[in-house]
Amino acid sequence: MLDGLDPSPAARAGPAPWGVTDDMLDHHPVLRLLPAPLRDVVRSQGRTCACASGDRLSEVSPVVGFVFSGALAAFDDRGLACVDLMGPGATFGWETAFAPPPGGLRLALLDSRWIETPVIGLRDAMGAAWLEHVFARHAVDRIHRLKAESACHAVHAVPARAANLIRRLFQAGGPDVRTTQSAMAEAMGVQRTSVNAAVKALEKDRVVSLRRGRIKVLCAERLSRAACGC
Repeated sequence: MLDGLDPSPAARAGPAPWGVTDDMLDHHPVLRLLPAPLRDVVRSQGRTCACASGDRLSEVSPVVGFVFSGALAAFDDRGLACVDLMGPGATFGWETAFAPPPGGLRLALLDSRWIETPVIGLRDAMGAAWLEHVFARHAVDRIHRLKAESACHAVHAVPARAANLIRRLFQAGGPDVRTTQSAMAEAMGVQRTSVNAAVKALEKDRVVSLRRGRIKVLCAERLSRAACGC
């Protein structure tokens, strides 16, 4: 559970922006496939954003995001638990074309980088029919992920879920997972002590090694066996 819904002052001020380059457009699986007029919108109106692991970001702007690296955990509007984990290649924010931003928070579980583009520019370039199609597909995918997350929370114990979260972060950012047990606990909606016990057990079995602010994966195969796999 998040300790309150206010992001840190740094996160509230917003991530530092940079311009969008053609190389960035070619290295995101969704942006790479967009028609030229839409790529032009992202290039001219978008901005590249970055934040550090542990930063909290408010969902206050009607933007569509394209994640390049890291992992962003999206929380429900009450901040109880993560409802979506967005890694490299993910997109977010299509729903803001039809309704105001939901007002929840995102928590960076890894150092993360993404492009934000004002949804109004994409809407004008795409047209309503195409945007509705994209949003519908995005909504269906998100519903499937929510169902999987809900089932995982109900069925699997903390050790298997913690191992699975480490596995997913490993897949997103490599074996040197730069995150904290506190951030993991917030994303899982459990106490930090429960995550600590689960991670210590993995360390004892030589699946991972622990350092301050980092979890290094020593054996991906054994980590996968310990994880629930959801």
